[in-house]
Amino acid sequence: MTLLLLALLALQQRDTTARDSVTRFVESFTYRALGPAAYSGRVTAIAVPTTPEPRPKTFYIGSAGGGVWKTVNGGVTWQSVSSGLGSETVGDLAVAPSDSNIVWVGTGEKNSLRSQYWGDGVYKSTDGARSWTKMGLPDSRAIGRIVIHPTGPDTVYVAALGHLWGANNERGVYKTTDGGKTWTRILFVNDTTGFVDLEMDPRDPNTLYAAAWHRLRWGGSHMEGVGAGSGIYKTTDGGRTWVRLTDPAKKNGLPIDHLGRIGIAISPQNPKLVFAMIQVDRGITDPAQGRFGGVFRSSDAGATWTQVNDLQAIPHYYYNEIWVDANDSQHVYVNAAPLMESKDGGRSFAPESLSRVHGDHHALWFDPRDAGHRILGNDGGAYVTFDAGRAWWHMPIPIGQFYTVIVDSSLTPYQICGGLQDNGVWCGPSATRDALGVTDADWYPVNGGDGMWVQIPPNDPWTIYSGSQFGVVSALDLRTWKRDDMQPAALDAGTESGYEYEWDWTAPILISAFDSTTVYLGANRLFRMRDHGKDYDMLGPDMTRTPRQNPTPEAGHTSYHAIFSIAESPKSAAVLWTGTDDGFIWVSQDTGRTWTNVTANFPRGASTTCWVSTIAASYHAAGTAWVTYDCHYRDDYRPHVWRTTDYGRTWTELVNGLPADKGSATVFESPRSPRVLWVGTSDGVYVTVDGGQRWRRFGRNFPHVMVERMAMSFRQRELVVSTHGRGLYVIGVGPVEEYSDSVLTDSIRLFEVAPAYQYRERRTHPGFGSARYVAPNPPRGAVIAYYLKDMQPDGVRLVITNAAGDTMRTLTGPGFPGLQRVTWDLTRERPRARGLGDPTSTEELRLALPGEYTVRLTLGKRRLQQKFTVTELGPDRLGRIR
Repeated sequence: MTLLLLALLALQQRDTTARDSVTRFVESFTYRALGPAAYSGRVTAIAVPTTPEPRPKTFYIGSAGGGVWKTVNGGVTWQSVSSGLGSETVGDLAVAPSDSNIVWVGTGEKNSLRSQYWGDGVYKSTDGARSWTKMGLPDSRAIGRIVIHPTGPDTVYVAALGHLWGANNERGVYKTTDGGKTWTRILFVNDTTGFVDLEMDPRDPNTLYAAAWHRLRWGGSHMEGVGAGSGIYKTTDGGRTWVRLTDPAKKNGLPIDHLGRIGIAISPQNPKLVFAMIQVDRGITDPAQGRFGGVFRSSDAGATWTQVNDLQAIPHYYYNEIWVDANDSQHVYVNAAPLMESKDGGRSFAPESLSRVHGDHHALWFDPRDAGHRILGNDGGAYVTFDAGRAWWHMPIPIGQFYTVIVDSSLTPYQICGGLQDNGVWCGPSATRDALGVTDADWYPVNGGDGMWVQIPPNDPWTIYSGSQFGVVSALDLRTWKRDDMQPAALDAGTESGYEYEWDWTAPILISAFDSTTVYLGANRLFRMRDHGKDYDMLGPDMTRTPRQNPTPEAGHTSYHAIFSIAESPKSAAVLWTGTDDGFIWVSQDTGRTWTNVTANFPRGASTTCWVSTIAASYHAAGTAWVTYDCHYRDDYRPHVWRTTDYGRTWTELVNGLPADKGSATVFESPRSPRVLWVGTSDGVYVTVDGGQRWRRFGRNFPHVMVERMAMSFRQRELVVSTHGRGLYVIGVGPVEEYSDSVLTDSIRLFEVAPAYQYRERRTHPGFGSARYVAPNPPRGAVIAYYLKDMQPDGVRLVITNAAGDTMRTLTGPGFPGLQRVTWDLTRERPRARGLGDPTSTEELRLALPGEYTVRLTLGKRRLQQKFTVTELGPDRLGRIR
């Protein structure tokens, strides 16, 4: 018995060691951040330390999906300071007025739109955001405001909004007096009403105003943003007691019912002057005019109020904040798509003239010691003005919110295109020959609005199919910039008289891999389009739960009732898949002539009413497909990853190792190995090397952000990852695609080498200083990767030879155990002999010529080799077009 136990323990130890080795292997990959920052992304919060001087050099911004960023030089350069945060969707930021090293961040955006994600509580830093400690409220999911006592930084108030897609108890106003060690809920309404705003009297820290908001988003466009719980509360004793100012019995001039989102502002010059921007859903015939809502003003610290303007922001859930200039109590701003300005205390408003500034505003800070200095945050990022808004400086922060991404390999280096939230569809190179790197000037837009899916025919690089919200799809000719609309219209009963097609916010587009003239487009029906969309036919029935013949009644959580995912089997053009945003999965095995709804084949209890966020048809078997359900719209944050191997007749869930509350947005299968796949979550990228039996976080330098989509450059074996908040990332995945159990047990393994490109650097950009965003190019040359089981003190010797067997270069690689890499820079150890007409430059004669090369690695008696090619990079392209 003892011997058996010892044997079992030894086996278990070996198994644990193997698992740890796999984890170390997949964590040894490094991402390259590509940005771009040309249009940045949504900024939700601004925090500036209190200083005696004007124009402080240090300040912070919080982004909707890209975490916290800090500048210490007035905005010239920015650094992400999000390391240590479990979620990078920011609701609010605050710096302690008495100690600028104390910074708080509340995770979970408050703007309640269809494309936002959830947070995991509040965090505190005591070292100027170099490190973070989680301080609680993890189930609040969204934070409206954080307020810190002006002289006692251990006293902090948090306005917790709570879940957006469901009821929960952890919402209300919370207070700590011990720096976050313990919390007391000092104000609570109910489990569907949280607090979106909280303002402290600048002269009396015991006086606070709180804005309660009943809001639930049921999925799709269905938003419940008005309810009995909404209202304004006030305390004068630090939260021990509260008075509801919107109590009907008070008759103080405030609206009392049908209340929605509320914003509050207190004049720093005169704290008795209080403003409120109030949504009132009553008597509305014009959405821009709230007869009973709008801007309210109190001159007696909230005792009485006057409606001074009936301005309404549209949509209210996305805006409805109000700010007072720190230098002029009559200078008031209200946010909307334009920034609305009043110079008479809110009685009249006009759009602020913001030259070359993005719209959709969410945060505004006034410098109390310089009336001309302001910081603005909107859907296009952060802007700074020093002349009271006559001119604005855009901050180059890479916080783009990509919905989609594709790779276009018709160019070398390959091109990447993707759609961004409120910033259109952009394309740009994965690398350049420029010594500086990839700049924002290398990117160009091909569509506007909210950028969605994009596709490029492989044999027609001048055409780009792309879409904006709700299926507005077009074909763009890059030679002429002529754009042809492609969105089908329903005319069976005359325009606007019949049943319109239903479109998801992110309507999918897919070019057939077998016929690049065929484009699939998803509404509630699947369209097969030809001739740039000039002709199309519909495949199959209405694929949603609400067909016109027998619609399912709307109740509770719902959706747009449209196709969200389309997939074509890489093994057979006959096999097509669709997935809807209300959970249905369909498959056709005859190129769309007949369809089978396979949703009922999932095991009992499966979450099959959620968004079918991705269908990945296998590269290796026609009947195999992987599916992710994204259920956070149903207030379910678990991962849902499924596989079928028989065209949907049976399904297996494979989620072991994925975080329990970070969701599952997408899945991507390796074209090289059916055992290697990646899943995108709100915690980053996870990989499996055993066909989904176990998932592990992939890479070592990826932020905790939502991964929306992935694409691959098959030639370069690079995975391109689109995030909803930190732009694009590129990572070489060749070694993980070649993974097998023997990799970790062999003394050494030499992996395949991707094609390398010989080129001469250009220096296009002048010395434009440090203010612009530049993404690094990949290492120049051939990247050679190998795995070592044991330490090699003298390193590893690698010899590069050409096709004739001549030695080009001898390299010494790292000898540490694990996955290692060394780059050959495509130069010879000695210049080649000069022939007739050859260059006379020694530097030119040292460049390796295009051709086939071999890398040989020797370790003891082991001799390994891999062949690879070096290609001359093609003619350069200057400007934005191919």
